[in-house]
Amino acid sequence: MLELRTRTRTSLPDRVSTDVFNRVMVTNALSPMHVIEGLQGLVAADGLIGVMSSGQGSLGNNIRGGNDVYRASKAALNQLMRCHAARHADDARAFVLMAPGWIRTALGGSNAPFSVEEAVPKVVEVLLAQRGRPGLQFLDREGQPVPW
Repeated sequence: MLELRTRTRTSLPDRVSTDVFNRVMVTNALSPMHVIEGLQGLVAADGLIGVMSSGQGSLGNNIRGGNDVYRASKAALNQLMRCHAARHADDARAFVLMAPGWIRTALGGSNAPFSVEEAVPKVVEVLLAQRGRPGLQFLDREGQPVPW
């Protein structure tokens, strides 16, 4: 899997096989939506559905390119969540796309400025603060809106 992550993060779409592209899209966009659609009935009527996106899924913030396939998969996830939120416009639940920032993980690498232990409490705090706020938001770990 690390090989897949490394290849997709640094590769241009014309250098990524269709199989790898499809696996990244299924992992980052389609599978989270299957989980949401399948389990949303377990979320309280005034609860929250949070989805791990990425600032790299922002079209507005993409001024340098790079990580093309990963970016495309997170942008696809964001669009799918927009569609979901539009279909559930009368839902009292909050929907949040979370951009946690650059985190030291297998994907983020050892140069990332934040550890998982530093990032997760902020992510949880932001998510919990959105309960009772219906609609879809795209937020970073500081609770700031991320451009679509």
